[in-house]
Amino acid sequence: MTQVRDSAEGLRLAERPAESPAFIYDEAAMLGAVNGLEPVRAATGCKVLFAVKSCAAAHVLAFLARHVEGFAASSLFEATLARQVIGRRGTVHLTTPGLRPDQTAALAETCDYVTFNSLSQWARFGPSLAQKLECGLRINPQLSFVKDARFDPCRKHSKLGVPMDHLAALLGREPESLSGVRGLHFHTNCDSHDLAPLLETVRHMDARLTPLLRRVGWVNLGGGYFYNDADDRQPLHDAIALLRDKYGVQVFIEPGAAIVRDAGWLVCTVLDLFESDGKTVAVLDTTVNHLPEAFEYQYRPQVLGDTPGGRHRYLLAGCTCLAGDVFGEYAFEAPLEVGSRLVFRGVGAYALVKAHMFNGVNLPAVYAVSANGEMTLKKRFTFADFAARCGANENAAV
Repeated sequence: MTQVRDSAEGLRLAERPAESPAFIYDEAAMLGAVNGLEPVRAATGCKVLFAVKSCAAAHVLAFLARHVEGFAASSLFEATLARQVIGRRGTVHLTTPGLRPDQTAALAETCDYVTFNSLSQWARFGPSLAQKLECGLRINPQLSFVKDARFDPCRKHSKLGVPMDHLAALLGREPESLSGVRGLHFHTNCDSHDLAPLLETVRHMDARLTPLLRRVGWVNLGGGYFYNDADDRQPLHDAIALLRDKYGVQVFIEPGAAIVRDAGWLVCTVLDLFESDGKTVAVLDTTVNHLPEAFEYQYRPQVLGDTPGGRHRYLLAGCTCLAGDVFGEYAFEAPLEVGSRLVFRGVGAYALVKAHMFNGVNLPAVYAVSANGEMTLKKRFTFADFAARCGANENAAV
């Protein structure tokens, strides 16, 4: 398995983009993550789908399309992009709580699998779509493994999936209402390195939904797990074996962040340095709006060169007028200067897909670096992108 580039190599990469800020996607790291799943594929026969929601950059999808069986999408736009990238070489799967009636025809043309989020979705759209593609139901197993409710798909009053109690009751009361359901899907965890909850969920489903499992042809175990970083993969193997050997179903997994998080870097530059209430503020040419989850969930992103006990401490701040546009306090052995480049690491997931242009601050340019170190510009954003989002006509003077 290819290892993630070390800090020294990352700092050398940071000097190469022609502009700042810039996202860099490391193809070697992505390939290493996918190859790390190969023993699971070989041993269990499961198929790997990349979850587009974690990173929808077209060049990333094009690279991964050669190494996965398909893509997992959450909207018509994601599904359409996935199909354009993968063609007919792989499958496109869709699961969304917000299925729109005016999009079902397009979804039927674009997707191979559609998983309905609720019984009401199934009742409204299932009969027609089941004649054109593989239809499934998303289940809420009602098992919570995530302490923070913001990330818990099985939180109380969850919008994600059919509660297992409801589905089990329906099976006993009106089993014919589920005629045409060809698969089941669940997603019960977030950024977990422990695979035991996955096996617990499958056993729980096996105990409660046996009649339905005997009728379906596939089960999607969802994402939320860092399979390559797990201390013990045996629970994953056991979960897949239970479903495969007892019910003969095809099993899918759909990692997203597990493939791209460590493959992403954000390069930025110090614009200004000044003292504020006894601390040195370093204003960067990037912003938390380029790493929105740092603000949404108040996590402290990693910065290369940050050293516990470093002699030179800085409050790293973004360049917008938002008072809370602050990444946190970091310490370095060498002092920063105006013009110094810094690198945020491990930001390949849920960064570019959520980044926005608040205050008119441009989005970072996007680069790919190949396994042999060749760096290629993939996208440079311009005023035209900002103006279009603001509703300006293409050639209008502003």
